Amino acid sequence: MRVALRRPAAALALSGPVAPLTRRALEGRTKIVYAHHVDPPAHHHAAFGPAFTPEQLDDHLTTLGRHFEFASLSDVLEDSRVGSGSSRTLAVTFDDGFDLVRSGALEVLNAHRVKATSFVVTGMLDNRALMWRYKLSAIQTLRSEETYVHANNRLMESIASPGIRHGTELMSAAMRWDMRRKEELVDALWAACDMPSLSDFLDEHRPYFTRHALARWIADGHAVGLHTHTHPDCARLDADGVRAEIVEPARRLSAELGVSSLAFSYPFGRRCSPAHERMLVQAGVLQCALGIRGFSPHGTSPFRLERASIEGDMRFSVYGKALLGFPRS
Repeated sequence: MRVALRRPAAALALSGPVAPLTRRALEGRTKIVYAHHVDPPAHHHAAFGPAFTPEQLDDHLTTLGRHFEFASLSDVLEDSRVGSGSSRTLAVTFDDGFDLVRSGALEVLNAHRVKATSFVVTGMLDNRALMWRYKLSAIQTLRSEETYVHANNRLMESIASPGIRHGTELMSAAMRWDMRRKEELVDALWAACDMPSLSDFLDEHRPYFTRHALARWIADGHAVGLHTHTHPDCARLDADGVRAEIVEPARRLSAELGVSSLAFSYPFGRRCSPAHERMLVQAGVLQCALGIRGFSPHGTSPFRLERASIEGDMRFSVYGKALLGFPRS
């Protein structure tokens, strides 16, 4: 969608004469929103934009609460299944498995009586590792552009891949890496940039849910879903990769949590191929597979549903897109 449409669409969506049209557009859609970290600024997510603080979460939930009724993801999925065209229910979700207890997000959610779902990256639980994209962010934040561009280009030369000219290209260039080698490559770049010990970095920041904090999260009535094992671009996985990153982690996590199935959200909103998505359905361990393009129309398959962001320009993502009719399906 053209960037030029965003601001006027966001401004119009809740304006007096247009608001009824927006409400009608929203009525026929499955309403699921998402965010990532809720925390002060930190090196590992500085490259992805401003921090999303507990105060901002509180403000955004206050706004959403004026127009929607908060419900669990499982209830919203059921509303979508039966086609509740007049339903006002909205589910809140979080990607990447950041510790929402330590950050203060849990208190905000409880104050608004929101029962949220956290989609965890199982390889990062208990702060055993740092997701590869957050390693890149930390490198960009803690080292000079000259240092990491030079180190990246030497690394890419060693695997016969193109280099980059500017630091702003690092994140997009890394999305072209072989997903099977992303951990190897980012760890080599981390070492080449003389970054701190990863264990020391994780001990200092403790970004992810521990099992103990996750138990507190669940005890307060919130849910846990899957966001893959290491956060790859799922559109570039082969069948073995789908099993290793989604199906088997889902089975392990559901057994650990004592549930029969889990909700699933795609990293980057990048979906598997249709053939591989059929594997997810046939595995029988996932309830849904969620993207990030906006609110889907009621009746959309749970494995094709999308979500709207409440980070950044929430007014456009939640209201403006619905008014404009996006996503189409």
